[in-house]
Amino acid sequence: MAIGLFKSFNPNLNQYLFPNFLNSVIGGVAGYLIIWMIIFIYKRLRNKEGMGLGDAKLLSAIGFWFGWISIPFILFFSSFIALVLAIPSLINKSKNLSTQIPFGPYLILGCVLYLLLLDKIILYLN
Repeated sequence: MAIGLFKSFNPNLNQYLFPNFLNSVIGGVAGYLIIWMIIFIYKRLRNKEGMGLGDAKLLSAIGFWFGWISIPFILFFSSFIALVLAIPSLINKSKNLSTQIPFGPYLILGCVLYLLLLDKIILYLN
């Protein structure tokens, strides 16, 4: 996280990929708070743990590195990939809805997809 925050002081980095200091701070805080809110709401509704804080820390680090604009895309990509890969095992009844599925690898895959599709995302936003 600290490296992701301090890299924003280097003016020679690609500004689309590595945002300035303020966008990095907002991304890190937003990444942590989004996952923390999901954990908090799920725990209130179901009275059990649904996700660990490691996922919040990972998304926070990604937010520090790539800024707040990356968070919605990475969450969408990672959730979509997790859903696509979990549905066949739910249909085959090899897993049920209470089976734990680690979300961290899907966050990493979502981040990789974001990096690969960054040029197309920038064209779409402009």
